[in-house]
Amino acid sequence: MSHDHDAITDRLAKKFRTRHRHKGVDIVSRGKAIEVAASQNDIYQSVGQLKRSRARKKYMAVPQSLVPFTKSQLRGTGIGVMNLSGKIKKRSRRK
Repeated sequence: MSHDHDAITDRLAKKFRTRHRHKGVDIVSRGKAIEVAASQNDIYQSVGQLKRSRARKKYMAVPQSLVPFTKSQLRGTGIGVMNLSGKIKKRSRRK
């Protein structure tokens, strides 16, 4: 993991009042699982991480420039998209 990834994850974890986990999904908080993807190559690996999670709501946090690409890649998976500041751009489907 890069320094940028860790810094972004720490900032989001602080916002959601939880901790950055170094194994598995990056952030788990009250039924939410959030995986940070700092680049386009990270998106595919992050989808696998989130699909294995048992959390009710799953989100992927990506830079604003990658939001449209990520939305198209996650269509039909039930995984939501948020930007790096935590604003939800696509809602997660609940199971």
